[in-house]
Amino acid sequence: MFSVSIYLAELTVIVGLLLLAVEVWLLGLSTIVLLATGVAAILVGLLAMVGVVPETVTALFSSTGIGAGLLTAMLWRPLKQLQRGGRRPDNRHSDFIGLILTLSEPLSREQPSTIKYSGVTWQLRLSSAAGDCTLLAGEQVKVVGVDVGRFTVEPILPE
Repeated sequence: MFSVSIYLAELTVIVGLLLLAVEVWLLGLSTIVLLATGVAAILVGLLAMVGVVPETVTALFSSTGIGAGLLTAMLWRPLKQLQRGGRRPDNRHSDFIGLILTLSEPLSREQPSTIKYSGVTWQLRLSSAAGDCTLLAGEQVKVVGVDVGRFTVEPILPE
C-alpha cells in the first residue's frame, strides 16, 4: 500500500522546487516569500533525507517556516538594494545615437521637451556637455544617449 508519510522528505523537496518554478517563471522573481519558502523547503527536505530533521509533517512544516523566515531576514536588505539599484548611465550603444532631430518646442535644463519619433513620444534632456543653453523650436539636436523613453541630446553647432 502507498503511504505519503514514507516520502515526506522527497515531497518537501518537490514542493520547494515547484514554489521556485512558480516564482521564477510565473512571477519573475518579484516576491521574496515564494523564493525563501522554496529554498527553505528544499534545504529542509534534504536535511530530512540525511536524518538531521525528523520526517514528520510537523517537523518539516515548522522547519520550512523557520527557514523561510531566516532566509527572508537575511536576504531582505540585499534584495531590496538590488531592486532599488542605482541609476544606470545612458545607453551609448544604440542605433538612435547620432540621430538628428528638429525640436518642435523649446528645450532647456529647466524646461524639458518632448518629441514624437517613430510613433513614440520621447522626453528630451540636454546632456551635461551642452551646458545651460536654451534651444528654440526648429533648432536641430543630435542624440548622444538613450534611456527608456528619453533621449539625451546636444545642440548641433554651426561650423
